[in-house]
Amino acid sequence: MKKILIVLFSLLLLVNPLNAQTKLDNDIPKNKNKSIYLESGINLSLPVHIQMYRSHRLAIGFNVRAWKNISKKSELGIKIDYDYRFIKKNTRILTPESTLEERALHSNFSLFCIKPNIQFNLNSNWYWGAESGVGYALSDEDGQIGLGFVSEYSKNQQFGICSGFYLGKNFIVGSKKKVFGVSLDFTQFLAQWHAENSLGLKIKYRFIN
Repeated sequence: MKKILIVLFSLLLLVNPLNAQTKLDNDIPKNKNKSIYLESGINLSLPVHIQMYRSHRLAIGFNVRAWKNISKKSELGIKIDYDYRFIKKNTRILTPESTLEERALHSNFSLFCIKPNIQFNLNSNWYWGAESGVGYALSDEDGQIGLGFVSEYSKNQQFGICSGFYLGKNFIVGSKKKVFGVSLDFTQFLAQWHAENSLGLKIKYRFIN
């Protein structure tokens, strides 16, 4: 009887540390999944729709994305983009009779976007993602016209749907393992069933690893 009690007591002592260790191991990924990550960088893009390409060229801007892991290979976040697009060189030829749409067509403009974002990690380096949200356009010529100079849009087209798809790769740099990302992005501004598209690069730095 004493031997049985000794064996049972020994098993209890053995099981308790194992349970504690299992609980600790399970808590590690849970705590990691609760982390919120942040990255930011610069945007470079060109219009790929023929009408916009006739009047405008390079856009320069910045991006900010915050996200959290929802599984080992997927992330859910929100992204803010700002782009300032320049007109094509030597195209601003206007007359006193030029309409507001004609003047805006040959003016620089800004585009602000805020988009819920989902990203899938193919492996430790490569990833792809999709996003869609609200866009707000602001012309240097007149704040109210937005992208109204595009013939398919209404005269005061400030708001639209901003969407994008991208494929990218992360690079780990230095002994401190700083993470930089470069992605190829296809983006669009959609309104009145018409989309103005752009293609470009986004270079990002991850602040929280």
